[in-house]
Amino acid sequence: MILESYLAKIGLKQVSLTSSALILSAATLLAGLGLWQERYFADTRLFLAGSIVNIGVIGAAYRIDTALSPKITKLLPDTNQSIYRVALWFGVYGVVNVAFFWVALPVYQQIGLTGAGFDLFWALRVSFFILSGSLIGAGLSELAYAFRQWRTNQTEVEQMQEKQLQTELEAVKQQVNPHFLFNCLNSLSVLIADAPATAEKFVDEMSKVYRYQLSVNGPDKENILVTLDSELRFVKSYIYLLETRFESGVRITLNVGEVFLCGQMVPLTFQILIDHAIHYNMVSPTRPLHISIATTETGQLEFRHNRQPKVITMPLETPGVHVLINRYKFLFNRAGAVHLKESEHEFSIILPLIFI
Repeated sequence: MILESYLAKIGLKQVSLTSSALILSAATLLAGLGLWQERYFADTRLFLAGSIVNIGVIGAAYRIDTALSPKITKLLPDTNQSIYRVALWFGVYGVVNVAFFWVALPVYQQIGLTGAGFDLFWALRVSFFILSGSLIGAGLSELAYAFRQWRTNQTEVEQMQEKQLQTELEAVKQQVNPHFLFNCLNSLSVLIADAPATAEKFVDEMSKVYRYQLSVNGPDKENILVTLDSELRFVKSYIYLLETRFESGVRITLNVGEVFLCGQMVPLTFQILIDHAIHYNMVSPTRPLHISIATTETGQLEFRHNRQPKVITMPLETPGVHVLINRYKFLFNRAGAVHLKESEHEFSIILPLIFI
């Protein structure tokens, strides 16, 4: 992270230096053309001497202009103050640039770049030319400021959306845990009396599940993403608990390519999807719920199950899948990251794996 930050700073500095050099070069040529017109390119001595002086004068004025520019944006920061900013930029740039020209006039005369004597009309014409360039510079400054503000606003909006989605996902995870614990304890109470050996295995797998949940939900979690490999180890223990609880009412198959195990994903994705499937569908040995978790050839996660909706008198609210989908879309900049299909007989969702 430190190296990336350092390289980013170097890159920004190079861009800034390059843009400054281009602006200075263009301004020097335009100034020479405005001062001496076609003679500037026809006379080698005039071109070299005039360019050297112009670079010094324009460079000094440019440094003062760029130093004063942030003070103007600080004084007039609102987006609806564009006209006032442009007017103030024009005033500052015009005063600074014209003042430097008049200060440099004796230098031009000393090295013989202004011809014989002092030509007031020529000096005024050049001053008007400088004011015109200052107006263009003020407009370009406003465009650059507006673009920076837009980028800043976009970044802030994205950060707020990411924080909101992460908060919603954390809330969903916290909702899952109490229900999961209650159901496990009910199943365990039956197993202790009827099948002590199975109960011991059940407790062992249950501890693995809770250890994983604590690692991705606790305050010491290191990352918002986990590898497919770690998620699969978790879901295998979770499947054991479900199959013990529902027996033949739930059948879950895993078909994951080893080459994709290093891919990263949102933690507890499988648990949220499985709980959603069980929550909305009938589960019984006579009508088992078939759930399939697989990877596609292109390195995506495919979750599907048969649909056999419960007959209920009131809707069940489970926002988990909706929040999960939004989280994946945000991680992939909403560019077709998630494919959700739901027919009368089957539900399927394809989620991306993130490879870094």
